[in-house]
Amino acid sequence: MPRRRVAVALLPPASISAKIQAVRSLLGDPRIDRIAPHLTLVPPVNLADQDVEQLQGLLRSVGSATTPFTLTLGPMSSFSPNTPTLHLAVQGDLPALRALREQLRVPPVNRPEVWPFTAHVTLRDSVPEDQIPPALQLFTGELPPWPVSRLYLLEFSPLKQGEVWLPILEEPFEAPVVVGRGGIELLLRTVNLLESRVAQLFTGMGCQLPAEEEDLSGLMLVVAERLERPGVPVAAAIGTVAGKTAELLQFCVNSEQRRVGIGRQVLMHWCAEAARRGAMRAVVSHPLEADSLLANSLLADSLLANSLASEATTSLISAAEVLQGCGFTPVGRSMLRELLVYSGE
Repeated sequence: MPRRRVAVALLPPASISAKIQAVRSLLGDPRIDRIAPHLTLVPPVNLADQDVEQLQGLLRSVGSATTPFTLTLGPMSSFSPNTPTLHLAVQGDLPALRALREQLRVPPVNRPEVWPFTAHVTLRDSVPEDQIPPALQLFTGELPPWPVSRLYLLEFSPLKQGEVWLPILEEPFEAPVVVGRGGIELLLRTVNLLESRVAQLFTGMGCQLPAEEEDLSGLMLVVAERLERPGVPVAAAIGTVAGKTAELLQFCVNSEQRRVGIGRQVLMHWCAEAARRGAMRAVVSHPLEADSLLANSLLADSLLANSLASEATTSLISAAEVLQGCGFTPVGRSMLRELLVYSGE
């Protein structure tokens, strides 16, 4: 049976990651395009599919019970002479970091340690010994504080872009929101990563995902799971939050879960999370175009859709009606919803 090579890590936010990448570039790191800046919690390990599923459940449990904390990266350091590395030292709330790591030292990923754990972010994993002292002078300060609020499952992919490590799962340090008590109970998760299982939901339903070349900075997804089947997405909304504006890009509900109100729950929660991130308005730029997959997805889940009418004549109206039912109003060929200011309560 084939096994999957995975690891668990913390990934810094984009602003800090960009600074780390700049230092890696100066150092000529040959792996700069193969793995993002990260702080390893569980080193790479080979697991069967069922063990990966068990690990995903562990990450959900640990993430839900963890309180966000803050780390600081820098200055540059090395594990020489034991190993000729260059890395960023880690400071800040190290007790919280160690406590998080200890919760992950359980089956199926608990392995004997080769070296005692020293938190670090690798810049280059092998450097000639004589180059280490001058390299350490390249960065002697600290990066801005890193608010740690989620952990990631990475998977080694030998078939994409010449062997890379890709994040496939994100678990925020908060429990999923439970909605629909007494009816169709859902777990709603808000994440920044288009996870592989969510991507499979979209492609499996024939929904188009944002193109790779699109600027997806500020990506935000709300993913719905049935309470009785955690880890299996049944609906998701994808969009971006930039400044005061949130834009909904795509939306999908599993065909077996449609027209029971799941889609509306996801859309409403997506708007609420956008407001929580500082957005004052939510926009759907092209929901009314005849070939819009977003419009078709909205229609497919709509309780308002008339199954006896011609799809060609009703899909545009129904898509607008679904959005209006979620508080959007037409503005030209777009839809706009003003968001309530999030109070933090």
